[in-house]
Amino acid sequence: MKKLVMTLTMAAVLIGGTGIAQAGHPVLPMGKPFVSLSVTPDKLDLGTVPYGDIYDTTAVLTVKVRSNCRHGRILVSSTNLKNDVGVSISPKRIFVKAPTTGGFVPMAKPVAISKVMKGSHDIKLNFKVQGDFQKPAGKYTGTLIFTIMPPP
Repeated sequence: MKKLVMTLTMAAVLIGGTGIAQAGHPVLPMGKPFVSLSVTPDKLDLGTVPYGDIYDTTAVLTVKVRSNCRHGRILVSSTNLKNDVGVSISPKRIFVKAPTTGGFVPMAKPVAISKVMKGSHDIKLNFKVQGDFQKPAGKYTGTLIFTIMPPP
């Protein structure tokens, strides 16, 4: 059995003068445009994945978006899940479901979890992981990366 734990990283993209995208909680003067992103919990335990099966984890990640301006899509991506001896599980074996995805989709490439919008909102993410007969049992860790895109 593989124990999977994801640490979380937030990335922000800032382009042009339409607004400020910032990871964490912004400290900005009133009236200035801002977008901030935080997640709960700050460490996501995906549980224990059985060999060869697609494991529907009970882990739920809440992405809290706080904004007073229009922002572009929010993307999530993943690094490989690695164990302590360097064996890894590819993001194409990690699946995410958000209100915008229409079901579970592989994280082989960044996945849009939010549409272009203005204002504060929360996004609930669910995960599945596909086990692999060739990967040894143990604890695997990886990183989720969130990117806030500028509005179109």
